[in-house]
Amino acid sequence: MNNGVNNNQNNLTSRGINNSVSSVNQVPTSQTAQMVVGNNQASSSIAQPVVANQNIQQSSPNNVVNKTPISNDGRNIYGQQDFLFNANENSTSKDGKPKIKLVPILIIFIIILLLLLFFLQKNFKNKIANLNYNCTPIGASEELEDMDINSTLINDLYSKVSTNIREDLAQPEFNDNMRLYLAYRQILEKDKYDSNCNLFNNLAMEPYTCETSTTFIPKAFKEETMTKAIKKLFGENTQIPFDNIRLGKSCIGGYQYIAARGEFVQGICRQQTATSYRVTKKLVKASSKKNTIILKEEVKYHQNEGMPLPASLKSGDYYYTFRLDMNYNYVLVNKTYENKY
Repeated sequence: MNNGVNNNQNNLTSRGINNSVSSVNQVPTSQTAQMVVGNNQASSSIAQPVVANQNIQQSSPNNVVNKTPISNDGRNIYGQQDFLFNANENSTSKDGKPKIKLVPILIIFIIILLLLLFFLQKNFKNKIANLNYNCTPIGASEELEDMDINSTLINDLYSKVSTNIREDLAQPEFNDNMRLYLAYRQILEKDKYDSNCNLFNNLAMEPYTCETSTTFIPKAFKEETMTKAIKKLFGENTQIPFDNIRLGKSCIGGYQYIAARGEFVQGICRQQTATSYRVTKKLVKASSKKNTIILKEEVKYHQNEGMPLPASLKSGDYYYTFRLDMNYNYVLVNKTYENKY
């Protein structure tokens, strides 16, 4: 009989120990809990270790049976859900609208801007090259090529710089006085208008005077008209100070610059001088190189008997260089002299 009791106790003890071990490795269920309670009622001395195991099991920090479900591969399902939730939360703003990622947009914008600048620069270079090529009268040759001296273009350019013997005597040098006079010659009559002699200084341009009468009504034109004429003949960047339009002391020109009025006002000269010198001028050659045209003028001054030529009158070859500017105007760059006698 004692052996039966001992066997029962051993069975209960081994069963309790097995239940304790299995309770650590397995998730407890309601049936397991009932079985443990039944065992506790059968033997209080044996149930105490089981209850202790249950307390340890319930208080253990590793026991997350009711809080953290475990997937088949042992990963935390809630942890994955929290990660996904946080990722979704970071992709939206506080007001629920999707956040815009600025860095990729900024990079794309910079790339587009760089491409645009590249194509604009390339297009600009092509335009300049096209202008230099197409606006050359003959071609883009690096060598001088002859042109027809009877062409309209050459005759028009030569008429802008050609002078007579009286003009050469009055101003033989190619200075600002002559440049201003040549620009004045390009002003059309329609750009001049009837005016008056207010503020005209009769002592500044002797023998020119200005007195309004029934026989003389002075003409005038504005500063802007002269500025346009200068730029058209000599180029956009040319600066020639305004002054009276008059060659030397002669009666050639005859417009006084009155700054207070912003006008050039005409005067009248009643003394006409004559000359006994003669000159032969002839355009003998025109050549081009890229956007440049060079005119060659052959000049021969003649003296009268007993009257030697002034030293300022030099016979020889004169060269006028024109360059095509960005406004498609041939502007006068310089005038040079070469002695041939």
